[in-house]
Amino acid sequence: MARGRRGRPRAAGTRRRRATEASKRLAEILEKPWSHSDSTVDEAAKQMWLIGRRHRIGLHSNHRIWICRGCKSPLRPGITAQIRIRHGCRITTCQRCGRISRRGPNFPREMNE
Repeated sequence: MARGRRGRPRAAGTRRRRATEASKRLAEILEKPWSHSDSTVDEAAKQMWLIGRRHRIGLHSNHRIWICRGCKSPLRPGITAQIRIRHGCRITTCQRCGRISRRGPNFPREMNE
């Protein structure tokens, strides 16, 4: 017969903590993309997205705006993304899939805010 509880309740907290730590390590790669190869940065963005979904921890708002929601690639201004500011709104266009993201009028001007 089946018991009422499945799994170990303490394991959920440990799993989430490990996922958060892994996400932070991947975020460090996204913050300094010039010190890593392009394929490493691309894979870090995809893995960060997958870890956030799988473990329901999401992405930090500072990092969410730098990953394309269409193709899950990192949005690096001038390389993989075109960024324009019109009427106080930031318009980001992914160069890979063409997805357009609009933020504004009170969008954060730096990643550290």
